[in-house]
Amino acid sequence: MGIRVQNAQWIHDNRRENATMIVKNNLPKVLIVDDDKNIHLALKSVLGNEYDLKSAYNSDEAKVVLKNNYVDLVLLDMEMRNEREGLDAIPKILEIQGDALIIFFSGNTGFENVRSAMKSGAYDYVPKDSGPDELRHVFSKALQHRKLKILNKQSQNELKRVYKNHVLIGVSPGIEKIRKQIERARLSPAPVVIYGETGTGKEVIARLLRKTFADGTMEPFVAVDAGTIQSTVSESVLFGYEKGAFTGAEKTTRGFFEEADGGCIYFDELANMPIEIQNKLLRVIQEKEVLRIGSSKPISLDFRVICATNQDLESMAKLGKFKDDLFQRLNVLQIQIPPLRARPEDIPLLLEHYADTLANGLPKISFLPETISLIQKYPFPGNVRELVNLVLYVYSMSEETSISPLDLPPKFQQTANETHSKQYSADMGDSDSEKNFYKRVEGFEKAFLEQEYKRLEGNVSKIAVELGMDRSYLHTKLKNYRIHQARK
Repeated sequence: MGIRVQNAQWIHDNRRENATMIVKNNLPKVLIVDDDKNIHLALKSVLGNEYDLKSAYNSDEAKVVLKNNYVDLVLLDMEMRNEREGLDAIPKILEIQGDALIIFFSGNTGFENVRSAMKSGAYDYVPKDSGPDELRHVFSKALQHRKLKILNKQSQNELKRVYKNHVLIGVSPGIEKIRKQIERARLSPAPVVIYGETGTGKEVIARLLRKTFADGTMEPFVAVDAGTIQSTVSESVLFGYEKGAFTGAEKTTRGFFEEADGGCIYFDELANMPIEIQNKLLRVIQEKEVLRIGSSKPISLDFRVICATNQDLESMAKLGKFKDDLFQRLNVLQIQIPPLRARPEDIPLLLEHYADTLANGLPKISFLPETISLIQKYPFPGNVRELVNLVLYVYSMSEETSISPLDLPPKFQQTANETHSKQYSADMGDSDSEKNFYKRVEGFEKAFLEQEYKRLEGNVSKIAVELGMDRSYLHTKLKNYRIHQARK
């Protein structure tokens, strides 16, 4: 049965509606934006007891409602007073409430219409001829996604707290070695380069290198993302400027190096720093002084440089992709962080720690032994950062506090299946018939994914939703099968 009101039983009279009203403070809040009054009546009739539904009949009314009411979801008609009104309203809605998820609602579900809405910021779409159960499913999926986003945002503050408390978790030989290196390096003023894959916790190590003063406070620590500094603004950001030095310089401002005086300046992803910035950085490190823009008086500073990278700087220097003089100046002390897959014995401690840290008032989860064993088999290309995301996923998606393998994302199940298949193949002598069977399965899977990729024009998010697959796992499949141009 469609949402179009074709059956009188969908519409309740005011007396019955008033009699069945419930307290809605704790219900998910959904704003319906549609110029058809019957749509509002129908939705309130079938979903009014499950959601706190608010109404707007055009985009202007929607903006007023959003400025005065917090909502979780917006069900937005694409064609109201004109065929683009809904589409044009999407960025305006997100400007008012950036956390709200927009589900567009249309009788025209052609691909171009869907793609335009998704590109504008809509989360999902639902055809107007959908029944109540389909709407419930879409709403439920959107609310789960929103919950995960909120948990992720909240976790950033928790992670910052972890960084400030400089927690180094693990009992593996690699972590024990790093602890000893940190103790020695902390006593030296020499520059340090921290090497490690993305997500291994390089900034945690960098913060551990700070000295603690007698009163218990720690020396300053200024973190700079080297890849985001552009040559056009680098001098003002790094070295500061005097009032009136350029248009918009309304007051004298200290740069990153001055902020780090008496402490550490940390350059994250150093390999991404433009060459022209490297030249300026080398001079400051050599002279230990900066010259603000608009000033002729150098400022002497005392700072320590700590850098982090996931690249081989020595090889880059030999190839001319990184300034050799700067490499020699910085690469005095080195700390190498092993990837998480190389230290599976640390995973139980990390899981327990982040289960504590990321609970955010929810009942604390614990991982069953068989679950931990499965997680330890996963390669973790995103390292500790990916493990944090795993804990966030479980808090968001599981209703249990004792986490079983079935509560994990699909890619962990896939890891278990692949491990089992490899073991089975070894036990069976890796027979030709076994190989042929898996080749046929892979051939079918590749052909099917190519078909879906073409049909949905490379929209990986949409493919993942339709197939019920984890997006990162799907992307890995597309890459392995060389189904090109998959968007991340």
